[in-house]
Amino acid sequence: MKKVKWIIAIILIVIVIFYVVFDKKMNVSNLEYTYTNIEKGTIELSVLSTGSLEAINTVEIGTQISGTVKEIYVDYNDKVKAGQLLAEMDLKLLNTSLMSAQANLNLNKTKFNQAKEEFERAEFLFEEKVISQQQFSNAKYNFEQAKSAMEIALATVNNINVSISYAHIISPINGTITERSVEEGQTVAAAFSTPKMFIIAEDLSKMQILADVDEGDIGYISNGMKVKFKVQTYPEMNFYGVVSQIRLQPIEINNVVNYQVVISVDNKEGLLLPGMTTNIEFIMKSANNVLILNNSALRFKPNDVMLKELKIAFEKTAKNLLPDSIQQKFIEGIHDDDKYTSENFKKAFPTTIDVLFYKNSGDKLAFKFIEIGIKTGLKSEIKNFMGGEFLPENTKVINGIKAKN
Repeated sequence: MKKVKWIIAIILIVIVIFYVVFDKKMNVSNLEYTYTNIEKGTIELSVLSTGSLEAINTVEIGTQISGTVKEIYVDYNDKVKAGQLLAEMDLKLLNTSLMSAQANLNLNKTKFNQAKEEFERAEFLFEEKVISQQQFSNAKYNFEQAKSAMEIALATVNNINVSISYAHIISPINGTITERSVEEGQTVAAAFSTPKMFIIAEDLSKMQILADVDEGDIGYISNGMKVKFKVQTYPEMNFYGVVSQIRLQPIEINNVVNYQVVISVDNKEGLLLPGMTTNIEFIMKSANNVLILNNSALRFKPNDVMLKELKIAFEKTAKNLLPDSIQQKFIEGIHDDDKYTSENFKKAFPTTIDVLFYKNSGDKLAFKFIEIGIKTGLKSEIKNFMGGEFLPENTKVINGIKAKN
């Protein structure tokens, strides 16, 4: 009998010790938290893309005649005006051709005048019945042949003069030379296409970006949307532009359908150059001077000890603050052991409502229902503290938990 009593006593002592130790560990005051701070600043929700800068209006300048480049008067980055001489082609061959064509024209003019006189005389004699029909027809034929030959010779001279005028390469616009493709002494051939000699950008103070946007994101892009971008040359600087056009013709890149978006950019300081690669953010939403919270605080899942501690406060606060549309579902979940768990208790909330946990001024565990505004992959805007009382900037919010050793 004494042995049984000893066994019972030992069991009771073990139970008491286990209860004391276990109850201590299950007390929220014995939990150690990690924190993230509420910040104040700017938050932006954006679509990412890449693109390249280019001048809005560029003109390719070439020559319409074949030959040798005699002189070049401009170089890369030179500012030019409309009507300015850019280069000249060598005129030696054209001048020789012109002299030959002019001599041929003079010869044909002489022949034409002679044939004209003979035709007029034959016409008079034929009317007087002095010569035959055949003689008159021969004189008329010779006149028409001489006239055609003279016209052909004149056209040849005119064509050579036009070619000589093409030998002077003139800028059609005001702008900047962004490319020069020829050297003095170089031979160019214009038999099949106009050889490119220069590219002129009309106005580099205004540029554009051509960006390729994935078909999954193009629906978020609209004309007039604000754009932020960076270039590798100035990695610490932000540049801005505006969407000016969305081109509807799809472009397939690596088996992915993309659409080209044109972004207008001011370049008054001249820092941006044609061809620069840009990393682009199409800003869908933005908010300035707002409270921002790291998403780790919203992903945080309170353990069973915290849920037990806050159960009564959750129900009371939910009745006063949560919208009717989710209040009933949330409260029902509090009284359902399967739903009131670390994994499930937030499932009653829509994506625009969440709860954050913190220590109040009395170092007690507390919580706030909040309304979420803009949400990115890393941070979220606290649009509203439900209930009116807000937590100020730099408030420490729980984003992790571990038991004390």
